[in-house]
Amino acid sequence: ADPNSPLSLGVMIGPNIQGTKLIKADSVIDAASIASNEVYQLTANTARGILSYLGTILSGGSAAPGQSLSGPIGVIQTGSEVVSTNDISVIIGFAAAISINLAVVNSLPLPALDGGQMLFVLAEAVTGRKIDQRIQESINSAALLLLLFVTFSTTVGDISKIAMK
Repeated sequence: ADPNSPLSLGVMIGPNIQGTKLIKADSVIDAASIASNEVYQLTANTARGILSYLGTILSGGSAAPGQSLSGPIGVIQTGSEVVSTNDISVIIGFAAAISINLAVVNSLPLPALDGGQMLFVLAEAVTGRKIDQRIQESINSAALLLLLFVTFSTTVGDISKIAMK
């Protein structure tokens, strides 16, 4: 794989894992602190990238070069390229990036996802009454259709990228 080519995963990851560096900690507490900071930074960068991408798309703009949606096929293809490096630290970093990416995406306030369910809970807490079950089901159904459409379109996009190579 070309280390200068942008790879996308899930919605996207930036910066993409192109290598690792060994960081030595002086103690277990120091190691936990360094690891926590790295996870925080990767999570913050992933969230910023996703929100920026969604903001651009929702405002009618086009994504910046290197930013694209990628579905399961793209993730598998990228994973294959990562595994082919035979570098265990890059593979572990990729697995961590996927986990963080999924956590961030799942936290988005879309009704079919956990973030959307939290919105319903917050709305109930603020108003002091439950949201009508039929309304909640309708909103969840519409959101699920949107997610299925995104999954289908990203799969088609992934197949198109493979066919263009």
